[in-house]
Amino acid sequence: MNSRERVIATLERQPTDRTPIDCWLYQKQFVEKLAAEYGSREQFLDEFNIDIFVGFVPYPNLFGRLFDVSELKDVDLGDPTDEKWLSHTDWNYDFAGLNVRQAVDQQGDKRAIIAHTWGIIEGTSRLIGIENCWMNLAGEPKKMAAWFDRYADWLCGLMDSLKAANVDIVTLSDDWGSNQTMLFSPRMWRKLIKPYAKRVVQYARSIGLYVNLHSDGYIMQILDDLVEIGYHSWHPLQESSGMDPQTIKDSYGDKFVCYGSLDVIDGLLAYEGDVLAEYIRKRFQIYAPGGGFIFNTGHFVQPDIPPQRLIGAYKVVNELAKQYGTLAPA
Repeated sequence: MNSRERVIATLERQPTDRTPIDCWLYQKQFVEKLAAEYGSREQFLDEFNIDIFVGFVPYPNLFGRLFDVSELKDVDLGDPTDEKWLSHTDWNYDFAGLNVRQAVDQQGDKRAIIAHTWGIIEGTSRLIGIENCWMNLAGEPKKMAAWFDRYADWLCGLMDSLKAANVDIVTLSDDWGSNQTMLFSPRMWRKLIKPYAKRVVQYARSIGLYVNLHSDGYIMQILDDLVEIGYHSWHPLQESSGMDPQTIKDSYGDKFVCYGSLDVIDGLLAYEGDVLAEYIRKRFQIYAPGGGFIFNTGHFVQPDIPPQRLIGAYKVVNELAKQYGTLAPA
């Protein structure tokens, strides 16, 4: 199987030759350290059989300022099929990712391509500020819902553009969790966020895109809703927020693909050598049996992590991935 076939088969709950592997190498200072101590990002991706590459869509706020909630009714993000959303280059200084066009052109013949986009809450927080976004869910629910309705339609238009650009998977990045609980009540989430997230997910599916949710934090209260909405996978499975991997696998491992499991702080930074290898081994033992698992870091690998530690970790990952293939040998 090639990388794209392996990833798609996993998302479709079909047999694979091994567990798919990903690694988020999109932080500039770490990529530079990796190059100095080991080799290029491309060399790492090839040597350690990375199956996925991400192309990033810019934040929806390209206006250079934040808005008040009362201004949302007049905010016009423009045409979601405008080429600028696929070819943006004005990134933050510490970002080493590629835009969607670059990702498809450079990696599309070697790996599955994910377009990383900004979901209902995370996109809105970039327009009015994170604290104001959360506060106005309670203080101005009608204004927020009216905006979410418009933003969901805009995101559906963006899905058309991403499909035409030949991406395979879309990530809707929408951090809903904190430690031990959600950032807002499940009741509020179901009333104000779920309907609009569902519209986008269902539309993306209808045009042939696979849909991944990226949400940090504890969101156990709404996992049944994620299944109903129709996400194919969920990243990063953040244990450090209080979620139990075995519970996730036992209760939802047949309902969506578990994508992640290597926490960059509480795993990759905290451990090394045999201890880190055992940490990784335990996550494979929980998530990989029967398929439905894509191994990945929980977020961008950060510059305080020694490159040789990452290299050692992914040597272990490659050995374990081969042990959990579900296709009979040729």
